[in-house]
Amino acid sequence: MRRGLVAVLAVLIFVPAAAAAPPVISIQATPASGAAPLQVTFTAVGDAALYHWEFGDGAAADGKTVEHTYAAGRWTVTLTASSAAGERATVSAVVTASGVTLSGPSIARYDRRVRFRGVVLPAESGVPVTLVGPGGGKIAAAKTRGDGSYVVAARVRLPGAYQASSTRGGSAPVTVRVVPKLIARFSGSGTRGSAFAFTARLIPARAGTLAVKVSRGATVVVERTAANSVRIALDTRRLTTYVVRVEVLPADGYAATARRLRASVVLPRLALGSRGASVAQVGRRLRQLHYAAPVGGVFDGRLLDAVYAFQKVHRLPRTGLVEARFWQTLANPRLPLPRFARPSSHLEVNKPLQVLYVVRNGNVALIVPISTAGVAGAFTPVGRFAVYRKVAGFDPSPLGTLYDPLYFTGGYAIHGNPSVPPYPASHGCVRVPMWVAPQLYRTVPYGETVYVY
Repeated sequence: MRRGLVAVLAVLIFVPAAAAAPPVISIQATPASGAAPLQVTFTAVGDAALYHWEFGDGAAADGKTVEHTYAAGRWTVTLTASSAAGERATVSAVVTASGVTLSGPSIARYDRRVRFRGVVLPAESGVPVTLVGPGGGKIAAAKTRGDGSYVVAARVRLPGAYQASSTRGGSAPVTVRVVPKLIARFSGSGTRGSAFAFTARLIPARAGTLAVKVSRGATVVVERTAANSVRIALDTRRLTTYVVRVEVLPADGYAATARRLRASVVLPRLALGSRGASVAQVGRRLRQLHYAAPVGGVFDGRLLDAVYAFQKVHRLPRTGLVEARFWQTLANPRLPLPRFARPSSHLEVNKPLQVLYVVRNGNVALIVPISTAGVAGAFTPVGRFAVYRKVAGFDPSPLGTLYDPLYFTGGYAIHGNPSVPPYPASHGCVRVPMWVAPQLYRTVPYGETVYVY
């Protein structure tokens, strides 16, 4: 009897205990989605001894209930729970924090189209995005690309806060200041004894006030502040030049801008053979604008070349006459820009305008009238070339006798010629006036890039 009891006890002692089971857990996220920054409360549902959270964005925490704030994106939170016996269980959940970003210019010109850019997160294509202006109205709309990015093009007319809105929420505002449109001009021909005035107008009218200063030489003849438009009559009893500076004193939300204009009181009409101060004034102004023009008070063939060049650039009738329209354009000229940026110093033969631009350091330094191919069957080649040969003086060639030629491809050259009409007339070369050719010969080096277009 005693020996049997001992045997039973021995069996009980050596039977292994049942293995402990891992805890059964789940995650409760409140809320599981929403607009960023999204604050979420996580609660571990189940019975475990320890809880460790990995929030998916590099942060972590411990405890049965924890809180975490998410930036925009789709995030995976992982909970690892441990029982008292050390058994572990891991579960995951997804949290979606929706967000919209927006970037744009801090300053924009009135009524000009500008681009606003941003990203909708989590990334998804085809999400509609609306750009809302300072007044709360819809300005423009776009849809996201596959990476969630979008671009909205809009005309900016009001200063203030611009926001992007979508089903994923709204962006932080982008504050834009607006540069108002300043329309400033001279009215009248500017000829001696005629009605002549300076006018300026601000758009929109509420953008600020106008400060105007009119000078004649070193003398300030008018200084005035006006609400949003101004008209100032100018004395035309003598030949002179007016310099007008008009500045916008901006209202809140708008940016300052200014313009400086020149206008001359001139003789009504100048032509080949005219003489006097008005002729000298034309030549001086053309030289200031980088046209090849002579010094002096005689309207000779050299000044005629410069007048033709100015008329070509401004698409005026190529009359060779300095009349009212010429004077008006001369007071508010268009400054031509080179078509090519590299190299910073080069030559450009503009066949449509029939002018040569000498470009130095990225700017047009000299404007010369030219005449390209105009003879039947002849052509002036188009492309990028380089000066490979220079000949001082006269050089006979199959295309005729060339003066101070700068050869840029084959037998084609930029060269002086006694006849440079305001239209294409050469056999293929680029004709320039005889009096300009030596200057080009001296200043254009071998290897200079020549663009012909």
